[in-house]
Amino acid sequence: MTNSEDQKPEITPEPAQFIKGLVREKWWLISCTFVTFIAVFLRFFLLELKPLHHDEGVNGHFLTTLFREGIYKYDPGNYHGPDLYYISLAFAKVFGLNTFSVRSSVAVFGVLTVILAFFLRGYIGKIGSISAALLIALSPGMVYISRYFIHEMLFVFFTLSFVVALLYFIEKRKAGIFAVGWMTLLLLVCFLPSALNLASYYGSKSAGIVWTLRITVFVLESVFIFLVMRMLLTWDEGRPIYFMLASASLVMLFATKETAFITIGTMLIAGICVSLWQKINFAETIEKNRFNLQLAAQILIGLGGVILAYLFFGRVTSFYKWFYILFSSPDLPDQRFLFYSIISLLLVSAVAWGIYFLDLRGNSGWASSKFIEPRWSAFRNAFGGQRNALIVIATAVLVFAYVGVLFFTSFFTFGEGFKRSFEAYAIWSKTGSKDHTQNGMIAYVKWMAQLESPLVILSVLGTLIAVIKARHRFAMFAGIWAFGLFLAYTIIPYKTPWLALSFTLPMCIVGGYAINELFTSSQVLHKIFAAILALLSVFVLGYQTYDLNFVRYDSDRMPYVYAHSLRGFEDLINEIDRYAKKSGRENRATIEIVSPDYWPMPWYLKDYDAANFHGKLVDANTSEMIVASSTQLDELVGKYESHYKYVGTYPLRPGVKLYLLVKSDIAGRSAKEISEIEDLE
Repeated sequence: MTNSEDQKPEITPEPAQFIKGLVREKWWLISCTFVTFIAVFLRFFLLELKPLHHDEGVNGHFLTTLFREGIYKYDPGNYHGPDLYYISLAFAKVFGLNTFSVRSSVAVFGVLTVILAFFLRGYIGKIGSISAALLIALSPGMVYISRYFIHEMLFVFFTLSFVVALLYFIEKRKAGIFAVGWMTLLLLVCFLPSALNLASYYGSKSAGIVWTLRITVFVLESVFIFLVMRMLLTWDEGRPIYFMLASASLVMLFATKETAFITIGTMLIAGICVSLWQKINFAETIEKNRFNLQLAAQILIGLGGVILAYLFFGRVTSFYKWFYILFSSPDLPDQRFLFYSIISLLLVSAVAWGIYFLDLRGNSGWASSKFIEPRWSAFRNAFGGQRNALIVIATAVLVFAYVGVLFFTSFFTFGEGFKRSFEAYAIWSKTGSKDHTQNGMIAYVKWMAQLESPLVILSVLGTLIAVIKARHRFAMFAGIWAFGLFLAYTIIPYKTPWLALSFTLPMCIVGGYAINELFTSSQVLHKIFAAILALLSVFVLGYQTYDLNFVRYDSDRMPYVYAHSLRGFEDLINEIDRYAKKSGRENRATIEIVSPDYWPMPWYLKDYDAANFHGKLVDANTSEMIVASSTQLDELVGKYESHYKYVGTYPLRPGVKLYLLVKSDIAGRSAKEISEIEDLE
């Protein structure tokens, strides 16, 4: 930290200094603990509440194969990178192959993302980092996707871990306990699984020999990792560890999703923009008249906004009506209190900005709380001398290459995977150029307005403060990063709600900075505004997180609920289990899934040895059950009526219904003839 109080020389003995520091930081530690508790609760409570989504079912299929057969072969055409499956595999080995286990493997990274925000205290302030962490913890989208067995939350975590590790390297920090822990874990992941596989390969078929070799390998690997870590900690007091962690986080970003290049490209542009903006602002001719120039610029922008609103008055009013109807539709619970809370938040932030800017008229208004300011020159200097720089860079390149090859080759069991990793970008460039869901150009504007309005409002306020003051480099970087990504994903025709998490993350960071700047101001009015904005944001986000994750988690009116399986789908699974037991065959019962739409059913029926997924009508007269689609209704009577009865209709997702047909001798008296099915909408 660079705060003046932290720079005062201490004359007290080291134990007393430690205790004094703990007392001074007590509120900070309590706040961190409280926010972390909120994050854990929201991400793990009733984690199995909503049925699996289509994509979760597909990911579960790949994981099941890896878990049972030890086989995973990276295919660039199949749902992103390999790291999700290997991370989830570790959880499945410990907690079993079940929904709670695999979703926990993602939820953990949702919590760790919140914790990582605390490490930004030197860059956006103590209150800023606590506020940013709380915004991440409460964000409806962050919570919803953290409770989802897909890649996105890992992508968000590795993005932030890359940023934090790079910042700490630039700052020339000594390696802390968290850095040592992550580096040790990275080394374990890099060497232990491959060594254990080798032990199994040479252990023949004897379980005793296999386990003896595994234990021996584990002990040797532990000694090796201990020696490596001791060497790294003596190398420039462990500072290069942060650059290695940044390198590992970067390659894991690419091993998660192909969109990594968009995130990294936006970050580079944001860094360049920050440097250019500071040079412009602190040029002698500009600095003398900065306030007047910025006031004139804001007036011109305001007039331009008024003119555009007048020219597109119809669209503006229709958007306002659409936004109001979101919270006041007669066929939904009345949530107009949310609408008025969001409008109040918008008005308060506008007034707060106006007053804050006007208070910058005096020279003292430009004074800033002292943050650590990362610069390109500091980044170059962090490498040390030429020889040390070459070693650090070479080591980071080695880490990047090794970890990348490790995951894409499935821990050296599938050599083709590394080559295929490059093919993924050609595939994604074609996918990204199509609007396959017809969401339209302003899809992210609507989705963010509906469920993340406080984050958008606070991030705009924080970016304005950072850009106008032009002093806090990281805050400016976060703001430009956020809105740069927002613009990039808006331009790309391919749009899904979970992609919004990439720019929601920096929005939370710069939003936290906005709260910090207002609250730490010497003006009492600014502090009041900070408190009002924080309370309104927590209220709106908290309620919407509850509504999305625990009430309307399968409603297609909610943005993050994207063609999701409906809660009634689990009734179908329960009925299949019931009839399987009734037949006496239990998980040996034969189930013919002839519906063309069936994901995520393979995950739920993974323990049935004779669950056959055809996707089309097949001949069957001895199978215990058949699952068909409403689109096949006209063909079912002639094909199955002589041997099967109809027992129920169940929703899969909006617009898709499934029929359960059960063999006549086990269907029961309540069952109906297939001809009695009514295709009700």
